[in-house]
Amino acid sequence: MNRFNSDSRLPIAFVLNMLAFALILTLGTNGFASQTTKASEATLLAKTYEAHGGLELFQAQGTMSYTMKGFPLSGPMSKQNHSTINLKTRQNRIDGEGFVVAWDGKQAWATPSLEAVGLPARFVTLGSFYFIGMPFVFGDPGVVLTDEGYGTFNGKNYRVIRAGYESGIGHTDEDDYKLYIDPDTNRLALFHHSVTENADIDRVTWTIDELQDVDGLLVPAKMTFYVGWNPENPGDGASFTIEDVKFSKSTPKKSLYKAPTDAEIAD
Repeated sequence: MNRFNSDSRLPIAFVLNMLAFALILTLGTNGFASQTTKASEATLLAKTYEAHGGLELFQAQGTMSYTMKGFPLSGPMSKQNHSTINLKTRQNRIDGEGFVVAWDGKQAWATPSLEAVGLPARFVTLGSFYFIGMPFVFGDPGVVLTDEGYGTFNGKNYRVIRAGYESGIGHTDEDDYKLYIDPDTNRLALFHHSVTENADIDRVTWTIDELQDVDGLLVPAKMTFYVGWNPENPGDGASFTIEDVKFSKSTPKKSLYKAPTDAEIAD
Protein backbone atom coordinates (compact mmCIF):
# COMPACT_ATOMS: atom_id res chain seq x y z
CA MET A 1 0.00 0.00 0.00
CA ASN A 2 1.45 3.33 -1.01
CA ARG A 3 1.40 6.23 1.37
CA PHE A 4 0.43 9.73 0.30
CA ASN A 5 3.37 12.09 0.40
CA SER A 6 3.19 15.23 2.52
CA ASP A 7 1.99 17.34 -0.41
CA SER A 8 -1.05 15.14 -0.99
CA ARG A 9 -2.50 15.24 2.49
CA LEU A 10 -6.26 15.39 2.54
CA PRO A 11 -7.77 18.87 2.46
CA ILE A 12 -9.03 20.23 5.74
CA ALA A 13 -12.61 20.66 4.47
CA PHE A 14 -12.92 16.95 3.69
CA VAL A 15 -11.41 15.75 6.94
CA LEU A 16 -13.64 18.20 8.80
CA ASN A 17 -16.65 16.32 7.43
CA MET A 18 -15.06 13.01 8.40
CA LEU A 19 -14.32 14.15 11.93
CA ALA A 20 -17.74 15.73 12.22
CA PHE A 21 -19.29 12.30 11.73
CA ALA A 22 -17.08 10.81 14.43
CA LEU A 23 -17.87 13.74 16.71
CA ILE A 24 -21.59 13.19 16.30
CA LEU A 25 -21.20 9.57 17.30
CA THR A 26 -18.97 10.40 20.24
CA LEU A 27 -21.33 13.06 21.56
CA GLY A 28 -24.33 10.84 21.01
CA THR A 29 -22.91 7.72 22.65
CA ASN A 30 -20.65 9.18 25.32
CA GLY A 31 -19.79 6.89 28.22
CA PHE A 32 -19.75 3.18 28.83
CA ALA A 33 -23.14 1.55 29.33
CA SER A 34 -22.97 -1.64 27.35
CA GLN A 35 -25.90 -2.98 29.37
CA THR A 36 -28.18 -0.83 27.19
CA THR A 37 -27.18 -2.87 24.14
CA LYS A 38 -29.55 -5.75 23.50
CA ALA A 39 -28.04 -9.05 24.56
CA SER A 40 -28.57 -10.66 21.15
CA GLU A 41 -26.75 -7.77 19.50
CA ALA A 42 -23.94 -7.67 22.03
CA THR A 43 -22.97 -11.25 21.19
CA LEU A 44 -22.16 -10.18 17.62
CA LEU A 45 -18.96 -8.48 18.80
CA ALA A 46 -18.36 -10.59 21.90
CA LYS A 47 -15.55 -12.61 20.30
CA THR A 48 -14.04 -9.46 18.81
CA TYR A 49 -13.97 -7.70 22.16
CA GLU A 50 -12.34 -10.79 23.63
CA ALA A 51 -9.80 -10.97 20.79
CA HIS A 52 -8.80 -7.37 21.53
CA GLY A 53 -8.39 -8.01 25.25
CA GLY A 54 -11.94 -7.72 26.54
CA LEU A 55 -14.55 -5.00 26.79
CA GLU A 56 -14.61 -5.22 30.59
CA LEU A 57 -10.85 -4.66 30.77
CA PHE A 58 -11.13 -1.62 28.52
CA GLN A 59 -14.05 -0.21 30.47
CA ALA A 60 -12.07 -0.63 33.70
CA GLN A 61 -9.51 1.89 32.43
CA GLY A 62 -9.73 5.55 33.36
CA THR A 63 -7.12 7.04 31.05
CA MET A 64 -5.81 6.36 27.57
CA SER A 65 -2.97 8.34 26.04
CA TYR A 66 -1.09 8.01 22.76
CA THR A 67 1.06 9.84 20.24
CA MET A 68 -0.22 10.07 16.68
CA LYS A 69 2.12 10.67 13.75
CA GLY A 70 1.15 11.47 10.19
CA PHE A 71 -2.64 11.66 10.53
CA PRO A 72 -3.85 12.04 6.91
CA LEU A 73 -4.79 15.69 6.74
CA SER A 74 -3.08 18.94 5.98
CA GLY A 75 -2.19 21.46 8.64
CA PRO A 76 -0.99 21.15 12.24
CA MET A 77 -2.78 17.87 13.03
CA SER A 78 -0.69 16.05 10.39
CA LYS A 79 2.34 16.59 12.62
CA GLN A 80 3.12 14.62 15.75
CA ASN A 81 0.61 15.20 18.55
CA HIS A 82 -0.23 13.58 21.88
CA SER A 83 -3.74 12.83 23.19
CA THR A 84 -4.79 12.21 26.79
CA ILE A 85 -8.38 10.93 27.13
CA ASN A 86 -10.48 10.52 30.24
CA LEU A 87 -12.24 7.31 29.26
CA LYS A 88 -15.06 7.87 31.75
CA THR A 89 -16.02 11.33 30.49
CA ARG A 90 -14.35 11.37 27.03
CA GLN A 91 -12.59 14.60 27.89
CA ASN A 92 -9.54 14.89 25.67
CA ARG A 93 -6.47 17.08 25.52
CA ILE A 94 -4.19 17.11 22.47
CA ASP A 95 -0.73 18.63 22.74
CA GLY A 96 0.56 19.38 19.26
CA GLU A 97 3.35 21.31 17.64
CA GLY A 98 2.49 24.95 18.31
CA PHE A 99 -0.93 24.37 19.90
CA VAL A 100 -2.88 22.73 22.70
CA VAL A 101 -6.54 21.87 22.19
CA ALA A 102 -8.94 20.25 24.63
CA TRP A 103 -12.54 19.29 25.35
CA ASP A 104 -13.35 19.87 29.03
CA GLY A 105 -16.67 18.03 28.94
CA LYS A 106 -18.76 21.08 28.09
CA GLN A 107 -16.71 23.22 25.76
CA ALA A 108 -13.56 23.12 23.65
CA TRP A 109 -10.64 25.49 23.99
CA ALA A 110 -7.26 26.01 22.35
CA THR A 111 -4.03 27.91 22.82
CA PRO A 112 -2.55 30.09 21.49
CA SER A 113 -5.67 30.39 19.30
CA LEU A 114 -8.40 28.29 17.73
CA GLU A 115 -6.85 28.93 14.32
CA ALA A 116 -3.58 27.33 15.42
CA VAL A 117 -5.23 23.90 15.50
CA GLY A 118 -6.25 24.03 11.82
CA LEU A 119 -9.62 22.36 12.50
CA PRO A 120 -12.54 23.16 14.84
CA ALA A 121 -11.44 22.34 18.37
CA ARG A 122 -14.47 20.26 19.35
CA PHE A 123 -14.28 18.13 16.21
CA VAL A 124 -10.59 17.39 16.73
CA THR A 125 -10.75 16.51 20.40
CA LEU A 126 -13.85 14.31 20.27
CA GLY A 127 -13.59 12.89 16.76
CA SER A 128 -9.99 11.71 16.58
CA PHE A 129 -10.30 9.25 19.48
CA TYR A 130 -13.28 7.37 18.02
CA PHE A 131 -11.24 5.49 15.42
CA ILE A 132 -8.42 4.65 17.84
CA GLY A 133 -10.92 3.36 20.42
CA MET A 134 -12.40 0.70 18.15
CA PRO A 135 -13.82 -1.88 18.64
CA PHE A 136 -14.50 -0.92 22.26
CA VAL A 137 -16.47 2.25 21.43
CA PHE A 138 -19.22 0.02 20.04
CA GLY A 139 -19.98 -1.02 23.60
CA ASP A 140 -21.38 2.50 24.15
CA PRO A 141 -25.10 3.05 24.67
CA GLY A 142 -27.28 3.61 21.63
CA VAL A 143 -25.26 1.38 19.29
CA VAL A 144 -27.29 -1.09 17.22
CA LEU A 145 -25.36 -4.06 15.82
CA THR A 146 -26.52 -6.14 12.84
CA ASP A 147 -25.00 -9.26 11.30
CA GLU A 148 -24.46 -8.67 7.58
CA GLY A 149 -22.85 -11.98 6.71
CA TYR A 150 -19.55 -11.87 4.84
CA GLY A 151 -17.74 -9.45 2.57
CA THR A 152 -14.37 -9.24 0.83
CA PHE A 153 -11.54 -6.73 0.81
CA ASN A 154 -8.43 -7.23 -1.34
CA GLY A 155 -9.57 -10.79 -2.04
CA LYS A 156 -9.95 -11.88 1.61
CA ASN A 157 -13.25 -12.81 3.22
CA TYR A 158 -14.34 -11.10 6.42
CA ARG A 159 -17.32 -11.33 8.72
CA VAL A 160 -19.29 -8.07 8.43
CA ILE A 161 -21.11 -6.34 11.29
CA ARG A 162 -23.05 -3.15 10.79
CA ALA A 163 -22.94 -0.63 13.62
CA GLY A 164 -25.84 1.78 13.48
CA TYR A 165 -27.44 4.05 16.06
CA GLU A 166 -30.77 4.28 17.80
CA SER A 167 -33.14 7.06 16.78
CA GLY A 168 -32.16 10.33 18.36
CA ILE A 169 -28.53 9.36 18.99
CA GLY A 170 -26.47 12.27 17.71
CA HIS A 171 -27.54 14.39 14.77
CA THR A 172 -27.21 11.79 12.02
CA ASP A 173 -28.53 8.56 13.44
CA GLU A 174 -29.01 7.16 9.93
CA ASP A 175 -25.24 6.91 9.39
CA ASP A 176 -23.38 3.67 9.85
CA TYR A 177 -20.14 1.75 10.13
CA LYS A 178 -19.41 -1.57 8.41
CA LEU A 179 -16.93 -3.53 10.52
CA TYR A 180 -14.87 -6.22 8.81
CA ILE A 181 -13.83 -8.92 11.27
CA ASP A 182 -11.07 -11.40 10.44
CA PRO A 183 -12.75 -14.82 10.84
CA ASP A 184 -9.42 -16.46 11.69
CA THR A 185 -8.55 -14.14 14.60
CA ASN A 186 -11.92 -12.43 15.37
CA ARG A 187 -10.04 -9.12 15.32
CA LEU A 188 -11.28 -5.95 13.67
CA ALA A 189 -9.31 -5.66 10.43
CA LEU A 190 -10.92 -2.70 8.68
CA PHE A 191 -14.06 -0.61 8.52
CA HIS A 192 -15.81 1.80 6.20
CA HIS A 193 -18.42 4.37 7.07
CA SER A 194 -20.67 7.01 5.58
CA VAL A 195 -19.54 10.62 5.40
CA THR A 196 -21.91 13.44 6.27
CA GLU A 197 -22.28 16.70 4.40
CA ASN A 198 -20.12 15.69 1.46
CA ALA A 199 -21.89 15.23 -1.85
CA ASP A 200 -18.80 13.92 -3.65
CA ILE A 201 -17.80 11.07 -1.32
CA ASP A 202 -20.28 8.62 0.17
CA ARG A 203 -17.92 6.50 2.23
CA VAL A 204 -14.34 6.28 3.47
CA THR A 205 -12.28 3.26 4.49
CA TRP A 206 -9.74 2.57 7.25
CA THR A 207 -7.58 -0.53 7.56
CA ILE A 208 -5.88 -1.57 10.79
CA ASP A 209 -2.51 -2.67 9.48
CA GLU A 210 -0.76 -3.35 12.78
CA LEU A 211 -1.92 -3.93 16.35
CA GLN A 212 -0.04 -3.51 19.61
CA ASP A 213 -0.60 -5.15 22.98
CA VAL A 214 -0.80 -2.59 25.77
CA ASP A 215 -1.51 -4.06 29.20
CA GLY A 216 -3.50 -6.88 27.62
CA LEU A 217 -5.50 -4.67 25.25
CA LEU A 218 -4.91 -4.84 21.49
CA VAL A 219 -5.15 -1.38 19.94
CA PRO A 220 -4.11 0.02 16.55
CA ALA A 221 -0.42 0.71 15.96
CA LYS A 222 -0.70 1.59 12.28
CA MET A 223 -3.72 2.44 10.16
CA THR A 224 -4.28 3.42 6.54
CA PHE A 225 -7.02 5.71 5.29
CA TYR A 226 -8.64 5.41 1.84
CA VAL A 227 -11.08 7.72 0.14
CA GLY A 228 -14.25 5.84 -0.84
CA TRP A 229 -15.10 2.17 -0.57
CA ASN A 230 -13.47 0.09 -3.29
CA PRO A 231 -12.95 -3.39 -1.81
CA GLU A 232 -11.24 -4.94 -4.82
CA ASN A 233 -9.11 -1.92 -5.73
CA PRO A 234 -8.81 0.48 -2.79
CA GLY A 235 -6.09 2.53 -4.47
CA ASP A 236 -3.43 4.47 -2.64
CA GLY A 237 -3.88 5.07 1.05
CA ALA A 238 -2.45 7.43 3.65
CA SER A 239 -0.86 5.64 6.59
CA PHE A 240 -0.31 6.95 10.11
CA THR A 241 0.94 5.52 13.38
CA ILE A 242 -0.30 5.41 16.96
CA GLU A 243 2.61 5.15 19.39
CA ASP A 244 3.42 5.45 23.10
CA VAL A 245 -0.01 4.07 24.03
CA LYS A 246 -0.63 3.94 27.76
CA PHE A 247 -3.61 2.98 29.92
CA SER A 248 -4.29 3.74 33.55
CA LYS A 249 -7.19 2.76 35.79
CA SER A 250 -7.06 6.18 37.40
CA THR A 251 -8.54 9.18 35.62
CA PRO A 252 -6.51 12.28 34.72
CA LYS A 253 -6.44 15.32 36.96
CA LYS A 254 -9.35 17.64 36.18
CA SER A 255 -6.92 20.54 35.83
CA LEU A 256 -5.49 18.92 32.67
CA TYR A 257 -8.65 19.87 30.78
CA LYS A 258 -9.27 23.25 32.38
CA ALA A 259 -8.87 26.16 29.98
CA PRO A 260 -6.02 28.51 30.92
CA THR A 261 -6.76 32.19 31.15
CA ASP A 262 -5.23 32.90 27.75
CA ALA A 263 -7.15 30.13 25.92
CA GLU A 264 -9.68 30.83 23.18
CA ILE A 265 -13.04 29.13 23.73
CA ALA A 266 -14.86 27.52 20.80
CA ASP A 267 -18.45 28.50 20.11
